[in-house]
Amino acid sequence: MPEMFRLLDSAQLQTAREAMAATPVAMAALDGTDRLAEYTVDPRQWVGVNGNGMNTIDVMWGAVTKGKQVVSGGGSTDIALHVIEVELVQRSRTLLADTQRSAAIVAGRSRYVYCGYVRGLTPPSCGRCVILAGQPCGSEPFERHPNCDCIAIPTSKTPNTALTSANEYLDSLSDDQLVKVLGSRANVRAWQDGADLNQLINAYRRKGSVSTAQLYGRKIKYTTEGLTKRGLASSRMISAGYAKEYVKHGGRYMKVDRPRLMPETIYDVCARTGKDPRQMLYDYGWIL
Repeated sequence: MPEMFRLLDSAQLQTAREAMAATPVAMAALDGTDRLAEYTVDPRQWVGVNGNGMNTIDVMWGAVTKGKQVVSGGGSTDIALHVIEVELVQRSRTLLADTQRSAAIVAGRSRYVYCGYVRGLTPPSCGRCVILAGQPCGSEPFERHPNCDCIAIPTSKTPNTALTSANEYLDSLSDDQLVKVLGSRANVRAWQDGADLNQLINAYRRKGSVSTAQLYGRKIKYTTEGLTKRGLASSRMISAGYAKEYVKHGGRYMKVDRPRLMPETIYDVCARTGKDPRQMLYDYGWIL
């Protein structure tokens, strides 16, 4: 453990130094201007603490606690060690991401106190992060989901172009990597056929949004996203005749009375009936 903490301290120091060196370059690239720092920043202040100020030792020791809980719950030593290993890796990644993020923020504000931020990806990235790549997030850095390693890039004005774009990132991935980001091979095919990336990713926005069911003797895959009166998919489905009307849902919202088919089921239907999959993707709100 002592050696691990020495390595973490060294990695944090190096990460902070790199963030402070890269920040003015990134700001100049985004803004077109190069600002001088109004004060100096010591990178050593990030060594030994995580993003919320907790001591590194306490943060990493939590992994051991997780392993002990496995054993106390009847799990084997091998499983406990595996849990500890995974936890240490995740906590280390989050620790260094927090270090980079915080150092970049301070370095940015040392050059422009009112600077804003855009999201930069650190591949591999999940779909939720990909659709937000390069998006401005105001004067406060964006919130991150657990284990997210995206970086906040300071800028003194909202950039016209993103540091990294979702489509450029997706174009660089292999087929298997695309499946992992977009959720299925059918989703990848739909994206390549012109489906909107935000629609595909947001279909999984809530836990349980995408489900399967038996309908007319066949298994279908559908999502509950986009079915309210404000949703694009709902109006498209009614116009195309795939839904008839809006009905009350949970006593508060009005939703269409038919499920929104996922691309996987749409391609299956088209293969059996000879329908145009792009037209069905449009009618179900996947293609804008």
